[in-house]
Amino acid sequence: MKKCGDALLLIKSIGLPGLMEGKVTPLNEALSLLQLAELNKIPLLFLESLRKFRKHPLLEAQHSRYRNKHRKTLDLIALVSSLLEESSIRYTVFKTLKPFPYTPADIDVLLWSERDLTKASQILEKRGLKPLDRDPYGLTMFGVSKGINIDLTTEVAASSFIYLDKSLLFEHVNHVEVDGFKVQTLQPRADLLAVAAHSLYKEQVYTASDYYNFALSSQHYQEALKLAERAHTKFVLETALKLTHDITIHAFGSDNSLIESLKNPLQTVDMNRRIQTGERFDLPMKYSPRTLLRGLSRKLLEDPVSRNSLPVALKSTLQPKFINRLLEHITRNGY
Repeated sequence: MKKCGDALLLIKSIGLPGLMEGKVTPLNEALSLLQLAELNKIPLLFLESLRKFRKHPLLEAQHSRYRNKHRKTLDLIALVSSLLEESSIRYTVFKTLKPFPYTPADIDVLLWSERDLTKASQILEKRGLKPLDRDPYGLTMFGVSKGINIDLTTEVAASSFIYLDKSLLFEHVNHVEVDGFKVQTLQPRADLLAVAAHSLYKEQVYTASDYYNFALSSQHYQEALKLAERAHTKFVLETALKLTHDITIHAFGSDNSLIESLKNPLQTVDMNRRIQTGERFDLPMKYSPRTLLRGLSRKLLEDPVSRNSLPVALKSTLQPKFINRLLEHITRNGY
């Protein structure tokens, strides 16, 4: 099977939870799709969709492993949030709590100030988290007991280029309950912007994880678009929604509630606009240079916060670490 076919088979197998049942997947096909699900950061979502074959020894073992990782992720989110709350540190967890069972490589925490970053890192280190990489805006710490990284940052940035204004995001914080603890996270409208902007500006790829993040959040599209105007991310959000629309059409056809929900948000978008380098829906997808350039130019023209971060971003390009990360972005297939 070609990768394009595999990507659509993966999505058809999962379906749209709460909207549309996935198709029954033969065992040999399920086993071959698991690797693609892992590459797209949705292994647990995929495994939980395989009701018929979940008792197969290999699939059952993988399902148990990812459920355990999901559990550890929630435990660590609850622990970190409780410690930050107790110390009155202004924070929000973002891009981490999804509308589907998710096993992230790391937990993203946005902090209000450098002072909060210093205080948070000291508190977490006392609780056994190990400091790893430091950059101009943040610090990565490793939760040894859970095997998960915590990314603490004071800016939403890629290689020191700030692509979202944190002051605007902090206007849209709410609380959700995780393991009995109240966790500060972004309201769905703001988190959708963070996911879309992260996909384009930082990762430069769109994955099946991004697809399900948007496909299962249709009730928040209109609010997200209004906020995108203020955040200068309308192009980015519309790009993500157009990809969501196109993949849904190819996987499930046009006669479904998700396509109906996407009609209004995309009414001003050129639906013939090419976003990718090719016509096939390979997942993960790399954004075309043209799309990246359009997104970046609009950001610089419209957003003073992004423009003001350019001197620091340009300085970071002289660092060997930046060159290594750039090469990784160019050659990789996924995150």
